[in-house]
Amino acid sequence: ILFLSGWITDRVHWVKLIVRFLELHIFKHETSVWIHRLNLIATIFVFIHVLLISYIMQINSFAIIFYLYSFITFLSYSCFLVSKYLRFSKANVIEIRNIGGNMAQMILEFSKIKISRLKQYQPGDYVFISFPNLEKMKEMHPFSFVDFDFKNRRIVLAIRGDGDFSRQVSKIEIGEKVLIDGPYGTLNKQIIEQTNAKQPLIMLAGGTGVVPLISLVLEYSQKREIYFIWTVSREDQLVYREMLLQLSKNQKNFHYFESIHRLNSEKLLNILKTPILENSYYLLSGSNIMMLGYKTLLRKCGIHSKNVYYEKFSF
Repeated sequence: ILFLSGWITDRVHWVKLIVRFLELHIFKHETSVWIHRLNLIATIFVFIHVLLISYIMQINSFAIIFYLYSFITFLSYSCFLVSKYLRFSKANVIEIRNIGGNMAQMILEFSKIKISRLKQYQPGDYVFISFPNLEKMKEMHPFSFVDFDFKNRRIVLAIRGDGDFSRQVSKIEIGEKVLIDGPYGTLNKQIIEQTNAKQPLIMLAGGTGVVPLISLVLEYSQKREIYFIWTVSREDQLVYREMLLQLSKNQKNFHYFESIHRLNSEKLLNILKTPILENSYYLLSGSNIMMLGYKTLLRKCGIHSKNVYYEKFSF
């Protein structure tokens, strides 16, 4: 229940601490993935259980529907697994460097990818990556990308070493093979492109939630009025500070602010004037707990929920 329900861990802090402890010391990333796969075993047992209820299976109409539905579900899931494997892109690690704190920046260069797949990459998206030749890194793990270079077929990831998978990233050797599943995401196509370009866009980033927002800033800083607020728990986590400050100097539409520790209504009102606060779209990115907290904060400040957007990362 604890591992499969992100809804609980997003809202009960002590439960999240327990899950985090278990993930770090007992249930490593690959083990956690297999825990999720227990759903498949449970489904099979449910199927067998129904078959063994003789007085239910004697109802011919129910039996036909049950068999038909089960067959369609099994076939659909099998097709999904096969197609997912076939659409994996292949890449190689060409650079890894520490950019501050426990953050590592990794650049991947695609060795095999279709042009149609390259064109699907949008700012704000994320991908799943795995390293098939490395122990304990063979299962897919999701990461947002900072930037995507279409011309050179390269993707830039920023990864904080929190879990057992991400902690090993800095030890990976140049040239290591990578499998990539994606891209996925709704921040660009379903959120930014659907909003009124004449209204300001306020981005609230918490910690590593800054990563997908940076790619959006690089795309839209010349096209839209953007107020970018980055909150962290320690100053050494502001690993992209210089880039964002330089961008704010060069682009008159881009305004950068930072805060150690999370925002409250007083801090937010000091940064944003009331007309801007009330007539803008809000894009949140960070931990699910942080985004839920900021959503509540904005509601208290009089911001309608229809103007607040975020993408949950409950993987």
